[in-house]
Amino acid sequence: MAKQTRQVKGTNVVSHQGKGTSFEQHESFDDSLLPDATELAKLKELDPEIIHWIKARTEKEQDGRLDFNSRKMSILESGTKRSYRVDIYTISCAFVIIVLGMGFSCFLIDRGEKITGTVFAGATILLAANSFLNFRKVKNNQAKK
Repeated sequence: MAKQTRQVKGTNVVSHQGKGTSFEQHESFDDSLLPDATELAKLKELDPEIIHWIKARTEKEQDGRLDFNSRKMSILESGTKRSYRVDIYTISCAFVIIVLGMGFSCFLIDRGEKITGTVFAGATILLAANSFLNFRKVKNNQAKK
């Protein structure tokens, strides 16, 4: 029903840098829902009603493929939306923590604890910068996998 060919070539390569192997692979798949015309003619000789049956089965299979693709796309879209919401929530929480840390630092400085307040503010800024950099690094590593 469907045309399928597969060709694999392998060669050993030797160069001034060392030995290696080179592979070349060629695949050709014809994922046609209907058989070709010669097969249809042979099938029609056996049973004249088989063409209608093949058409009905082909329509059902095409509808199934379209339904599968639409469900797959909706799953991908919902996953992307969920990931976006988690990112926004994470960034919002980090912003709130930074603002609270800086506010507490201002409170300490206002109470006369200048060294403690300054150290706390510096630690808050360093922690926030590190968190944002690691957040992007983790997100990029997950995207590569």
